[in-house]
Amino acid sequence: MKKLILPLLLLVAIGMLAAVESDPSAVVGYFKKTIGDGVYQAIALPFDYPDLSVGAVLGDQFAEGDEATDINSGFGTTYYSGFGWDGDLTTLAYGAGYYIHRATGNGVANYYLLGTVDPNAFTVTIYGNGAYTAFGLDEAAPVALTDALFGTNETEGDGITEIDTGLGATYYAGYGWDGDLVATGIAPTFAYYYNCVGASNFVWTYTPTRGAVTQTLMSTGNSK
Repeated sequence: MKKLILPLLLLVAIGMLAAVESDPSAVVGYFKKTIGDGVYQAIALPFDYPDLSVGAVLGDQFAEGDEATDINSGFGTTYYSGFGWDGDLTTLAYGAGYYIHRATGNGVANYYLLGTVDPNAFTVTIYGNGAYTAFGLDEAAPVALTDALFGTNETEGDGITEIDTGLGATYYAGYGWDGDLVATGIAPTFAYYYNCVGASNFVWTYTPTRGAVTQTLMSTGNSK
């Protein structure tokens, strides 16, 4: 099986490159993820995709009974060998957070998120009154956690938590964000909870940065 991984990646990369062949400067990158048996892992899309359907993004890298679920909406889809993905969740979205569930008994697995390094803008509603809203950034490199990231919509006591590790940060008016996530930034492929303690929802539109992103990805070796 391991011998099939590289040919698979090369085939997917060729497909991606063909989709962007009109732009010879486009870079195709990938991130390798490892998920344990019976584990739920939170992810977000780090790349641009010509086709956002679940099958096009996640492919046939999974085993019978593995699942993908939109954390905010609860819509999900299950992988069936020889058929593919089936369920209410048919299309993925930039900025959203998803759970990948490795079905118990399927063992530890590696899978890959691969796409074009060309971040997209997106809009997410952050719900108030103490609600938790899952999100991630469509970026291929870490993004600093600053006041400007959320358009200065923060309220004293708001929190952000990386769903899998529990690393977090809290917002303090007049100071900014403080906590472990300030050092790490918002990392690619990871999903986070925004806990908004304010009474009102706010609509957050994220406009991605470019520039050094491609060079950063290429320097890690996660590019084609």
